[in-house]
Amino acid sequence: MTGTVLGPSVPSRGVPFPRRRRWRPALAAGLAAVAAVAAGCGGPGRSGAGAGGSPGPPAPAPTSPTTAQAPAAGRPLRWAACRGGQGPAGFECATLQVPLDPGDPAKGTIGLALDRHPATGRAVGTLVVNPGGPGVSGVDWLGLAWPALPLPIRQHFAVVSFDPPGVGRSDPVTCGTPRQLDAYLTSDLMPTAPAGWSALASLDRRFAAGCVARSGRILPYVGTIDAARDLDRIRAALGEAKLSYLGFSYGTLLGATYAQLFPRRVGTMVLDGAIDPAVGPLAMLAAQTRAIEAEFDAFAATCAAGRCGWRPASTAAGVVAAYERLLARTARRPLAAPRSGQVVDRTVLLYATVAGLYVPAAGWGALGQAIAAAARGDGRPALAMFDSYVGRYAGGGYANTIEAETAVDCEDAPAPSLAAIEAAAPAVARQAPVFGLADLESEVQCTTWPVPATRRVGPIRAPGSPPIVVVGSTHDPVTPYAWARSLAGELAHGVLVTRDGYGHTGYFASRCVQQVVDAYLLSGRPPPAATTCRA
Repeated sequence: MTGTVLGPSVPSRGVPFPRRRRWRPALAAGLAAVAAVAAGCGGPGRSGAGAGGSPGPPAPAPTSPTTAQAPAAGRPLRWAACRGGQGPAGFECATLQVPLDPGDPAKGTIGLALDRHPATGRAVGTLVVNPGGPGVSGVDWLGLAWPALPLPIRQHFAVVSFDPPGVGRSDPVTCGTPRQLDAYLTSDLMPTAPAGWSALASLDRRFAAGCVARSGRILPYVGTIDAARDLDRIRAALGEAKLSYLGFSYGTLLGATYAQLFPRRVGTMVLDGAIDPAVGPLAMLAAQTRAIEAEFDAFAATCAAGRCGWRPASTAAGVVAAYERLLARTARRPLAAPRSGQVVDRTVLLYATVAGLYVPAAGWGALGQAIAAAARGDGRPALAMFDSYVGRYAGGGYANTIEAETAVDCEDAPAPSLAAIEAAAPAVARQAPVFGLADLESEVQCTTWPVPATRRVGPIRAPGSPPIVVVGSTHDPVTPYAWARSLAGELAHGVLVTRDGYGHTGYFASRCVQQVVDAYLLSGRPPPAATTCRA
């Protein structure tokens, strides 16, 4: 999970969000069922760039966001009603052709899928929203999230979302068959010996080879810098001189990268559930793991008090111990599941647990009930949460969330060596005995990745931008509050808004945060420094 940060999939008020680096999870905000919604807007994918079969071209040389060149203004978008009943009523869809490789037009273009809902009242502009991930379909997410957006936003903005390159309908990265993904996602996440780490690396190499075989042409061009350049092409195609942007979770990294590349093209920008790009992979993992563990301890306390649907003990420590025993039991004897070939083992239960922690209001009760059922031998509720989190359809197929997320994360930042990951294991296991090793395992994939990283770890300043609002929640289990605080300080004109509460991201969890953010988006005037929302 280090790296990816999807967001709550069954977030507060039912709005699915997205996450950041595969924990081998893959969606965003928690249970992220967004990618499982089959809403087919957007149309054709890349033209002139084959879908794979050969290893991809050499990766672009690593670049710093400050070296990016401004893309030329594109043609206006041609919006039309989403076809075939695939998009919700009132939504329009479009496709924007962008260069696969801006430095080599001969490589063709990729079609970015977009959707929008026009303003219901007097429009003041267009708001582009990214739900997180990476790997979550913004096109799917917007249809689900639209009813939960505050009335002033729906009245005064045309709200647009899109699938970044490699995601959803924008030439999706694919790496394996559903059966292969089943094996990949249910492998043991908690190695305790060198042989276990080597087995993980071997599995990850096979996964990476599948990505090259199926999507080699696009793999070098799906990183956050690529997506940020495409975001500017979207701004131009929308006819907007400045970008108004609301990004959640991974969407904060995309927004901050855009601000570094094009600071004077930022109009208003809100980054909710912030990732700090100055934090290296292992330090990010350590901080995120501590946050997840703390959230689980808080969940255990509610269970001990009889408020989560599972009460194996009368103290939080007793609940944690009972959960660890259940993990050990499912590792030895997985629970049978109703679908052929599916079982609920330790890995599936870990995924389901992380999913339920994203949004306390919507997830903690469901999580408690799922764990209670697993303790009785019924793995179906946990399996449903696992499926939702990793984007697995009822028929056994997958959204491409996991594959796209891995491709973006591994292209974005240099991975530590396998030796460094193994060396970190004992300390991680001591600091976070429930989730530490499973989270650390997520770093192994990028040690095997065939495309070199193109984004350097380091602070983003965005000099010359207007004020940028950064929202952090004090008990966020996926993007720790410290990251929001540090990102706001690193930005030349960052303004921190604090939500005092649990759960991933703040906008859909707090009416106070909504009012602060909406006032800023509509007026352009940032809130006072050190604004805090206690509900």
